Amino acid sequence: MSTPSLYSAIKKLRALLTRQEKTKCLGIAGFAVCASVFEIITTFLIVVFAQVLNQPEMGQHYFKKLGFVGTLSPNRAVLYMALGVGGVYLIKNLISGAEVFYQNFSIQKMSYEFKNKMLYQFAKVDYGFYLTRNSSLGMQIVGSDAESMFSSGMTSLAIIVSEGFVFIGLISVIIYMNPSLALILFGMGGVLGLAIAKGLLPRFYRFGQKLQEASLHSTLNLLQFFHGFKEIILLGKRDSFINAYQVHSLKRSRIQALQTALNALPRMVIEVLFIGLFVTTIAVLCLEHETPIQMIGVLGGYLYVGFRLMPGLNRIINQLNTFKSCIPSIDRVYSEYISTGEKESYVQSPDFTFQESLVLKGLSFKYLNTNNDALKKLTLEIKKGECIGVVGETGSGKSTLVDVLLGLLQPHEGSILVDNKHPVNSYQWHHHIGYVPQSIYLTDDSIKANIAFGEDVVDEGALNKAIDAAQLRRFIKSLPDEANTLVGERGIRLSGGERQRIAIARALYRNPEVLIFDEATSALDNETEAKLMETIDAVSKQRTVIMIAHRLTTLKGCDRLIVMEHGEISKITQYDTLMSEKRGNSDE
Repeated sequence: MSTPSLYSAIKKLRALLTRQEKTKCLGIAGFAVCASVFEIITTFLIVVFAQVLNQPEMGQHYFKKLGFVGTLSPNRAVLYMALGVGGVYLIKNLISGAEVFYQNFSIQKMSYEFKNKMLYQFAKVDYGFYLTRNSSLGMQIVGSDAESMFSSGMTSLAIIVSEGFVFIGLISVIIYMNPSLALILFGMGGVLGLAIAKGLLPRFYRFGQKLQEASLHSTLNLLQFFHGFKEIILLGKRDSFINAYQVHSLKRSRIQALQTALNALPRMVIEVLFIGLFVTTIAVLCLEHETPIQMIGVLGGYLYVGFRLMPGLNRIINQLNTFKSCIPSIDRVYSEYISTGEKESYVQSPDFTFQESLVLKGLSFKYLNTNNDALKKLTLEIKKGECIGVVGETGSGKSTLVDVLLGLLQPHEGSILVDNKHPVNSYQWHHHIGYVPQSIYLTDDSIKANIAFGEDVVDEGALNKAIDAAQLRRFIKSLPDEANTLVGERGIRLSGGERQRIAIARALYRNPEVLIFDEATSALDNETEAKLMETIDAVSKQRTVIMIAHRLTTLKGCDRLIVMEHGEISKITQYDTLMSEKRGNSDE
């Protein structure tokens, strides 16, 4: 089975980088060139130094070539040559150290900035997009694939480029010293490279695919285990969920073990190859009738080149394998980045005002990957200051209507505008809305942090007003840490009524003009619901209110009731009228 080429993956990776990041990549390549130049200089100096050690008088000859005037004793020539080698080697390693720091800090900054950019793109996507996929996929893309793309993929490329320049430089030295020997080296190296390209690299791509799949399923299983822990224990399904995780975890462990083992093979092959080439070099030099003294300089250079090339070549092969295994992550991130970049769903409306009404005209909506409309040809006007109730059976389109009113879902037909000019999918409309869902999401933080939700600096005045309006003050006063009390993950330490009051306080924190309640009391018992409805009635005064509910009694104070059936508005009526109709139907 053919696998994507390295070139195509590099093109995708390059397309994801900004111009500034591409400049940093050039900086990494520049460091690599400098390091390779100093490697070449170091190699030549070691060859010369080996000759001078064997024939000290050669030192005088080399210094005269450099323009040194005067007579040097052999010992002084050896000393200066040694100092020269040490100085160049120090500079080379200082440059290599600077390269490592620059390379790693640059790549990690790219990773940090790209993951932020990816999250911002996800934040701009239509809410309907998220309804078609599991949340663990988004977590995998940002937390794992993007991380792998930079920390493994980009780092691998940087090391390949760096070691590649050094490799070319050192091979150039061998060509200069002995072309026939270089030809033998190229031949044997070519055979090794072909074996790796045809044998190892495709395997590592498939390893990457399998690891990606196993990681996604492992993350999904863990999320299900911890989120459904209560039900799992009560239903005695502990072993079932743990076994589901173990299947993918074991698969992942085996692939990683095989990947690590195969990564070690090239080093062994290279070591055997190096010793074989060393023996071959001596044989070639002997056949060319060179004396042992003549051979020392070449062999010294060969030994240095060999000991430098061995780990370098091993790193190049390992990093090629690593990069190949990252290609599935690069493909997924690239595809996701391109597709989400085309789905800008929210807009700016700087002159936004809500003075008159919210109007739906011939509005139809259907979810992604479905054929039937969830909402059909809705026409409705909600005037500012009205309290509107929406009722209907399960699946009638009530919650879908709310998501459209919130601007989270975009209709494929018709329009929905504020004051006949402002779109509801604008950030400004969201600032005017306080939304209370049936199932509130609470972070594992304090009550205060959950009410202010995402605010770095909490407005204490707005916080206290929201707490009082939601009638949370008595409850908060009863707690040891008051508003700083931790609620536990998803509010596990609170009752249903307390969670809903926090949701109301969160909705009121920004003092919105519009309040939308999406079955906010349906999960509560009658007594708790009655108390919460008193709170809702109190905070709804002087605001436009839209309430979705199953129980008609919840909507008693509404000005009008919208009755939904099969995605359509079947009637618009009042509470008393609808109750009379229901009583009449029950009498019959």
